[in-house]
Amino acid sequence: MKHVHHWIMTVFPGLLVLFLCVGCATNPATRRTDFVLMSEKQEIETGRQLAPEIRKSYGVYASDRLQQYVDSVGQRLSSRSHRPDIAYHFTVLDSPIVNAFALPGGYIFITRGLLAYMNSEAELAGVLGHEIGHVTARHSVRQYTQTATYQIGAGLASIFVPELSEFGDFANVVFAAVSSGYSRAYETEADRLALGYAEAAGYDRCAMAAMLKTLKLLDKYSDAPKTHTSLFATHPETEKRISDVDQSALCPVGAAAAGGEDRMPYLKQIDGIVFGDDPRQGIVSGRRFTHPELRCELTFPAGWRIQNRPDAVLASDDNQEAFVEFNLLQLPKRCTILEAAGIIIERLGLRSISGSPGFIGGLDAYTGTCSARDGLLKVRLGCFMDRDRLFYVLGFARTADFEKNSGRFDRTIASFRKLSPEEAKNVKARRLFLYRVKKGDTLPKILKQLGRPASELKTVALINAWDPERLPVLTPEMMIKMIR
Repeated sequence: MKHVHHWIMTVFPGLLVLFLCVGCATNPATRRTDFVLMSEKQEIETGRQLAPEIRKSYGVYASDRLQQYVDSVGQRLSSRSHRPDIAYHFTVLDSPIVNAFALPGGYIFITRGLLAYMNSEAELAGVLGHEIGHVTARHSVRQYTQTATYQIGAGLASIFVPELSEFGDFANVVFAAVSSGYSRAYETEADRLALGYAEAAGYDRCAMAAMLKTLKLLDKYSDAPKTHTSLFATHPETEKRISDVDQSALCPVGAAAAGGEDRMPYLKQIDGIVFGDDPRQGIVSGRRFTHPELRCELTFPAGWRIQNRPDAVLASDDNQEAFVEFNLLQLPKRCTILEAAGIIIERLGLRSISGSPGFIGGLDAYTGTCSARDGLLKVRLGCFMDRDRLFYVLGFARTADFEKNSGRFDRTIASFRKLSPEEAKNVKARRLFLYRVKKGDTLPKILKQLGRPASELKTVALINAWDPERLPVLTPEMMIKMIR
């Protein structure tokens, strides 16, 4: 206790001085004095280090024209922001996920999946403005500071002495904000800032509310798993955000719903954009996942929800009780199928219960049962050897639920097959294109004429910002987005 008392009396005053001198800063956006544990230089450097990881994980959409267009809109907004002096970087990610987020220091990302659901440049400006707002108000730094100050006590020195702080701590806070959104206050603040930036740049403020209404429809009707991001944060709820934005922007009912003068220029920019999965990352169609470049296909259980993520393909039942993961491991050297299965089991920290080699989908295969070390989960493992590549399927559930799902796991594993070169060549990406409405056209009629499935009606309605249950009357010469 004596040594602790001595430490407090000698070290704490110095740390307190550092706390007071370094921590207080005027927030560029709010003009309030904030206590923060990171300088602007550190903030920008953090974004610079994290940005390549984001680009690598998602991929950058291969269209210089679209990249330049989005960057031009972003630069127009950022130059009117509260931090026009930092260098902003806007990137379109090659992902079907409906998402947008910002890293510290001005690194802002938007997916092609989100661009597909926008209907004007003003809507794009509202979304980019929201993410710029997170940067100008230093939300990630403020959220990190709030988290770090809870640790006062055991980690006091590491909090107040920058040299002792862990870069990983801030990175974790940033990625948490990217994946699950900021606090209610921060999201509301970003909305408010976005309205100001959009108006200063000459955009319709009401378009932001129109975009939020589209997201609300997407949340209601989409079969895909809900995406909670900075843009889609559940605090506050979308309904309240729409109301707040409408009120703040003084928008009349229905304003900007159909887009303004910037609707057609925007639609021409996204004409031909890849919609949904890109064949280079594999395509989900119904129950099947097909990857033409890897020349493989897997069929998941009926009714399961499938996510084609950058790191794996995941599927789950409606009750979130049973799961299947499909993945690929590049082997360091050629080995037997039994040795390869052993590598997977060891890497995942599983305990093998039983298993045997076989032949599935034209490849050497292994099927076995494992359990987690703590016994809470059981796993059905299927491995398929393709030279130095190992495809593998993991079907897992709680031990109590495993047996009733084992048949589904086995059928999924048995469905694996290699595609022929001709089959792989015929896998094409879906793309958006602009369709000019003719007299007498209805959406079901257009789908039939284009040879598209009737089930696509809901998706086409949503990308045009229509409620699938309240379709508008189409008028001749009207330009709408369709899929081919």
